[in-house]
Amino acid sequence: MPAVAIDLAVLLPPDTRAGVERVNARFNAAAGHGFRFDATHHPHVTLSQHFVNADRLTEVCASVATVLGGLPPLNLEITGARAGRTAQVLVVAPTPALQRLHEQLMNTLAPYEIPGDAAAFQRDDDPPRDADVAWVTRFRVDSSFARFDPHITVGIGPDPVTATPFTFTARTIVVCRLGRFCTCRDRLAHWTL
Repeated sequence: MPAVAIDLAVLLPPDTRAGVERVNARFNAAAGHGFRFDATHHPHVTLSQHFVNADRLTEVCASVATVLGGLPPLNLEITGARAGRTAQVLVVAPTPALQRLHEQLMNTLAPYEIPGDAAAFQRDDDPPRDADVAWVTRFRVDSSFARFDPHITVGIGPDPVTATPFTFTARTIVVCRLGRFCTCRDRLAHWTL
C-alpha cells in the first residue's frame, strides 16, 4: 500500500499571498537550499500533516469534507515573525476557530494514518530531507493539539523576517501533496468556505 504525504492547509487570499511571495523572493532557493512560491508551491497555514494510503485518498477527502461542511471563512491574524529551526515564519494567532478546526481534522484523519517514507512526497523537485519525513511522522506527537503552532513559512535560511501585524480572511482549504521542506505542493482537493 503506497503512502502519500499530505498537508491539510489554509491557502492565503491573493493579496496576502502576493505579500508573502515578495518576502519569499529574498531567500536563496538554489539547489535544494530553499523554495520559491509558484503555481505548485503554495504559501499556507498547515492544519494537519499525515501519511495516508494513496488508494484511500478519495475517502480521506470525503472525511475532510464532512468537517468543513458549513464552516464559515476563517478570520486570521499575523502577529509577527520568528525564526524556526531552518525556516523564517509569520506567526498566526491561534484563534479558537482555527484550533477547533485543527483538532477536528486530526481526530477525523487518525484512522487513515499509516507509516510513510521519502517515497510518499512529491518527487518532481529536490527530494525530501530526512527532517521532512520525520516532521510528518511525528506531527501528531510533536505539533498537534496543545502543541499546534499555526504559522506561514516564508523562506529557508538565517535572514530574519519582520512583519507588521495584519489580518486576512481565508476561504480556501486544500489537501496538498507535501514536498521538500514540507512545502504545500500540488493540490489534490480543495474546498471553499
